[in-house]
Amino acid sequence: MPFNRVLAVVSDDPSDINTISRAADIVRDDHGRLFVIYVIKVERSLPLDAEIEDQVARGEQVLHRSERLARLPRSDIDSQLLQAREVGPAVVHEAIVRDADAIVIGTSYPTEYGVFSLGSDIRYILEHAPCDVILWREHSGTAKPTARTARAARNGRAARAS
Repeated sequence: MPFNRVLAVVSDDPSDINTISRAADIVRDDHGRLFVIYVIKVERSLPLDAEIEDQVARGEQVLHRSERLARLPRSDIDSQLLQAREVGPAVVHEAIVRDADAIVIGTSYPTEYGVFSLGSDIRYILEHAPCDVILWREHSGTAKPTARTARAARNGRAARAS
């Protein structure tokens, strides 16, 4: 299936490098267009269009870096800074508006209360996206190799059964 219109979500996370690289590879192979977005989450105490200079500057820096990383012709990439109350709904809305074939999003190894968790934004995107979603999760040295643990458990049971 060709992905002609791909939306890549960047967030100034270490996973942005692989997110942009993968998204650029997809559109390069299919001669498509890459839309890169950075969403500033605006607190409810502020108006949605509030000027948050430090976050805007950071977002623009991330978008410029993403454009350089993509290594695509200028006509094949478009970047946009968005302000929203929540990241997930903003990404899904943008995918609908841009008629995206895929969303590429990345994350570091996220934890909540010491346990692996994708968080509410990625969960929302996975549930509500109108297109394919490609999720890049960075490797973590603390990740537990569950396949090896399950195999060891099976071997232990088999040894006892003999």
